Amino acid sequence: MATLTVHPIPLMLLSRSIHQQIYRYGAYAGETAMDVVYVWYIKGTRQNIVVDSGMTADMLKKANVPGLSAGAVHIQTLEDGLAKHGLTPEDIDLVIQTHCHIDHIPLAPKFCNAKFLVQEKELEYHRNPPPPSLDPRPCPEVFLDTLNWEPVSGDYQVEDGLQVIFTPGHTAGGQSVVVDTAEGVAIIDGTDTTDLNWEVPEALADRMEFLCPGITNDPLQAYDSMTRIKKMADIRIPNHEPRFAFIDKVPG
Repeated sequence: MATLTVHPIPLMLLSRSIHQQIYRYGAYAGETAMDVVYVWYIKGTRQNIVVDSGMTADMLKKANVPGLSAGAVHIQTLEDGLAKHGLTPEDIDLVIQTHCHIDHIPLAPKFCNAKFLVQEKELEYHRNPPPPSLDPRPCPEVFLDTLNWEPVSGDYQVEDGLQVIFTPGHTAGGQSVVVDTAEGVAIIDGTDTTDLNWEVPEALADRMEFLCPGITNDPLQAYDSMTRIKKMADIRIPNHEPRFAFIDKVPG
């Protein structure tokens, strides 16, 4: 069995002006949300593989997304993050796109030699998007026709020790990344969560196991996807959790 490691590459911090309950489905009223945007490098695979394409703080500020742009803080460039692993964006063979929201994909053109593995339903969703008020973070339209997409449908084995699982809810075609490590199964959770989504306040603990992301295409699907991740994962890696900005690899 393959023994792989996951290496966080944090690109920017989001200190959001919108309160936590918007992102944690009604909990943490009055608190400000804090997330980090990452690219994740998977070490030990045959190909050079990363998860998500990322975005810079400057890009987000120019996009002027309500509740996101004002709180964007630069951490490092994509090039600097990959250089720590002896790589450049041109060296990447495959980008696994958990979903195509604006905070996950704008740096995609830098991966000029890569294929982009995505769920077919995700491409369909962004080609026929809901009204902006229902999803304020659409994929930039130009990417739908210019990137070298590798669409898959449902769970898919990428390599030995690496697969994607279909985890819709946050978007219609979201996927999460299952990585076999020396300490068990790690899952990069593509459902737009931090640790706070998985740590239910005591007042709600008798009603639910975790909190769905507040921005969601279908909250019931999101809950089912999180249930699946919880059952499968020995190590959960919520894809916006700030603590991974201070961790070199998983498992450590």
